[in-house]
Amino acid sequence: MDYNNLKCPICNTPLEDDDDIVVCPQCGAPHHRECYEELGHCYFDKKHSENFDYNEYIKEKQAESHTQADNNGNSAENGAETSVNCPRCGAINPKSSFYCSKCGAPINTGFQSQGGSQQNIPPFGAVMFDPMAGMNPDEEIDDGVTAGETAKYVQRNTPYFLRVFANIRDNNRSKFNFAAFLFSGGYMLYRKMYKIGVVFTCIVGALIAVSILVQTLPVFGWMDIYKAAVANIGDVGMMEFYSQLSVEISKLPFIQQFIFFLPSVLSLLKWVFMFIAGNIANRAYFKDTIKKIKKIKEDTKDNQQQKNRLLQTKGGVNTVVAIVLFVCLIIINYVPYFFI
Repeated sequence: MDYNNLKCPICNTPLEDDDDIVVCPQCGAPHHRECYEELGHCYFDKKHSENFDYNEYIKEKQAESHTQADNNGNSAENGAETSVNCPRCGAINPKSSFYCSKCGAPINTGFQSQGGSQQNIPPFGAVMFDPMAGMNPDEEIDDGVTAGETAKYVQRNTPYFLRVFANIRDNNRSKFNFAAFLFSGGYMLYRKMYKIGVVFTCIVGALIAVSILVQTLPVFGWMDIYKAAVANIGDVGMMEFYSQLSVEISKLPFIQQFIFFLPSVLSLLKWVFMFIAGNIANRAYFKDTIKKIKKIKEDTKDNQQQKNRLLQTKGGVNTVVAIVLFVCLIIINYVPYFFI
């Protein structure tokens, strides 16, 4: 089969003759081998139980494209185009869309002038904001939970989270969350993930507190060690200073050497837990969001007004917790040094 006119369904880039292509033995869908192995299965794996056939799927898509193109041609003759092609993947979207419904790429990047032509604002063009990230509010993010309900619950930064949630749903992939990396448990508490937030906050807070406490102990004696190193080397370079410092440390008893290096070990562990928090935060938030929305829908049944109210009140963020934790972090990190 000739794959030149087809695209890999995972990365949406065209397949070429020299590409290493893997064809799903069940439905016949072609993929880049690297994409297939990274995902671990066919992109259309969920549709295999429905006797999905890739060749029939392509024929239907081509027929829809021709029909849409004809409709667009007729609309263009009347001076009113109704759709636009995505510049990244080529999918057809309504002209009013800000983002592609298939790949999430920005579509409209400018404003219409009075004469009807598109006028970009230099140097970057017009800034478009779509709180649904190009998704249909009725589209399912998870079984029984729609994108519209998810947006109402998330509230802050919905375009980012809707795209992340959709990627978890479709490809089982998440993104590294730098806010969670920097603030770990504090960020999770801010996003109302209280159980996991308390765990990470206690772990990271304890590591910081113990590290500072150890440095306040008389047995730590870091000032005496530095003074001894300086007294033995005089006015020399940094390499000689650290060499002499290591000599002074080696003279200490084992327990004092252990205490001397303990703050560095605790600091390393703190960074490890911060990295773990950044790595799991989005996936944890996805599971927590879906679980709580389902609980809200179960409790409210057919009461749409009550459901919307609970989505607003139970979701969103806890700004008070964020401010309190930020103040506590400053106190833990800096105040003890005034007493060392």
